[in-house]
Amino acid sequence: MSVTTKPPANHAGRNSSWLAGFLRRKIGAGGMPVGEYLPTVRALSGEHGVSRETARRAIKLLEAEGLVAAEARHGVRVLARVNDPDRGLPVAFVASTPEGPGLWDDFHRMLLAGLQKAAAERGWSLLAVAGVGRSGREVTEQLRDCRVCGIVLDTISPEVVAAVRRLGMPAVMMDAWDPEMSLDAAVQDGFQGALLAAQHLAGRGHRRIGWLGPIAESAQSRERFGGAAAGIAAAGLELVPEFLADTPRAGAPAAARRMLARPDRPTAVLGLWHEAAAALVRAADELGLRAGSDLEVVGWTPEEQYDTVYRALFDGGAPPATMVWSVAELARAAVARLAERRAKPGLAPALIKIPVRLRLAGAPG
Repeated sequence: MSVTTKPPANHAGRNSSWLAGFLRRKIGAGGMPVGEYLPTVRALSGEHGVSRETARRAIKLLEAEGLVAAEARHGVRVLARVNDPDRGLPVAFVASTPEGPGLWDDFHRMLLAGLQKAAAERGWSLLAVAGVGRSGREVTEQLRDCRVCGIVLDTISPEVVAAVRRLGMPAVMMDAWDPEMSLDAAVQDGFQGALLAAQHLAGRGHRRIGWLGPIAESAQSRERFGGAAAGIAAAGLELVPEFLADTPRAGAPAAARRMLARPDRPTAVLGLWHEAAAALVRAADELGLRAGSDLEVVGWTPEEQYDTVYRALFDGGAPPATMVWSVAELARAAVARLAERRAKPGLAPALIKIPVRLRLAGAPG
């Protein structure tokens, strides 16, 4: 049965409870989309034949229910709580991928699977939305059309993030973060993982430790490098500029060969990305260096990809010591924070870090 949003002609009995109920039904029927602002107190008063005080009290009732929120100098915005996933409405995963499932890489398909499972544990459905090659307006129009009630993003596209924030829906970033975004985020603990990796190599007696991978590329790469620098400094060592290769992952093979061909090459290198670890092991083999004795490497990968994707990068050989983290744990943390954000829209943004642990070469998972 459809929900009517037309007020009765008779003004009798129009108190704040009546007006709140009318507005509540209109919001639930989609007549006031999530992210938009309610009419002003003055407009509500005139349209419905009630006093301004009655209109104000009605809005306060909706605020107490978590259906709307007042924003200084802007108005009262409709929140997503009325559009509840428990009623069958989806949450959305806005991924840094192009449109079409066939164009998603293994990593993003794995993130999607982890989120689907975490959402299903709460009885929620999940909608996958591509965030690459589309404007912020196109993304938000799809989110509106599908009546999503919460958003998980793994993109740091300023345009997409800004557009999502304007919707006013609960939103959490997953495996993507930038301090300028001012959104909740669940990420790998890059600093802790890199710190442990550096301490592992120092504890093995290495004094010439190198770095291969991006440094300034993103907040995550800067955090990993910061952890590595802290671990090396804690061991009483220094980062030698000649042993630092700040390179995009695509440039890892050439940078690895240059670093390991030096007569004063490092004896151990932090390659904290798939491509960097594989490039270092291959370059060492090409140069006749023995992995594990002439050169030690520490890599980085999700636990869920260790056997299916990561191991295959080493041409049948055992992967080196590797920092591993759990996609399932990351997805559960993102969904849990989304639930908290829905229940308490006023929470300050939180950065949630997923632990990273060392898996030694040849060790079982």
